Amino acid sequence: GTFTAAAIIAAYEDIALDLGVSIQRVSYLTSLQIAILGGSPLLWKPLSHRYGRRPIFLLSLILSCVCNIGCAKSPNYAAMAACRALVAFFISPAMAIGSGVVTETFFRHERARYMGIWTIMVTLGVPIGPFIFGFVAQRVDYRWIYWVLAIVSSFRVDFESWIL
Repeated sequence: GTFTAAAIIAAYEDIALDLGVSIQRVSYLTSLQIAILGGSPLLWKPLSHRYGRRPIFLLSLILSCVCNIGCAKSPNYAAMAACRALVAFFISPAMAIGSGVVTETFFRHERARYMGIWTIMVTLGVPIGPFIFGFVAQRVDYRWIYWVLAIVSSFRVDFESWIL
């Protein structure tokens, strides 16, 4: 979630030029996503208790992949903002129920180590996302940030359905 939210930070100027808006307005694309990432786990956690974690994860990955493709194809700022809001909503189950997965997957004596790894991964998304996708935006185009995120989501859907 945080990785996806921070991914476009290095491409603010390119997005502003392409969509014809100010850099400040482009920064709202990240703020919007962070706000939704903060609130949407309140919905996903009860849904995962009701329907199970696996269906929620698969639904999340499929719909976030579709919405990232929508971001890549967005013709204007409003469409990109709407798609980014939907991506944030659909990618947030990983943050909402990730700790529950760690708790259920590992033995009690292993939980602290793996909970720490999960927490570090969530935390490192903010600095690593712009670092990696800055190279993507510089070498190809900022829209490829969204394509790469969609590809990663589709790979994870295939991996999840194969493993589980």
